[in-house]
Amino acid sequence: MNEHSGHNADDSRSEPKTGSQTPNGTEPKGEATEGSAAELQTLRGERDQLEEQLRRTLADAANMRRRQQKEADDMRRRILEGMTQELLPVLDNFQLALQAWDGQTASKDPAALVQGVRMVQVLLRSALERHGLQEIDAKDQVFDPARHEAVIVENQAGVDPGRVLRVLMPGYLLTDRVLRHAKVVVSGKPSEAQ
Repeated sequence: MNEHSGHNADDSRSEPKTGSQTPNGTEPKGEATEGSAAELQTLRGERDQLEEQLRRTLADAANMRRRQQKEADDMRRRILEGMTQELLPVLDNFQLALQAWDGQTASKDPAALVQGVRMVQVLLRSALERHGLQEIDAKDQVFDPARHEAVIVENQAGVDPGRVLRVLMPGYLLTDRVLRHAKVVVSGKPSEAQ
């Protein structure tokens, strides 16, 4: 008989409960091993479910990335197609101007060629403006490094330092973003000799 409980030690082993311990603090061997095996089997099943869920989630994410990439590629293609369709008349007019110049025999009038090129420039500019292109207004403006690139600094009497004197190459914005800074000549401090 056990001194503390009044039960035989063999009696306590014959009816163990899940998670119960023997008087010496160890797990009972027979049914506890079967419980551990069942618990292990349950954990393996949960693990397999989680692995399958992870595989499906990763596959869904990969499919979503492919779909988004395809949509972005399609949008770029549609934008490029639309822009190209608008630029085709410009290309056609360049070709017509050159054919007209080549077709003149005796009196090649350069003014006619210049007029044709100007018409093409107007077509090209209007096509680009419809897509948000704007020329940066720089002449006589205060120098702005966010929109202007100072190529030359000239000292000029009567002009405040930091003013744009001339535009060497125009700059452009696409909506509100600078595509190209305007290359400009900026006034510096007049020298004391002036």
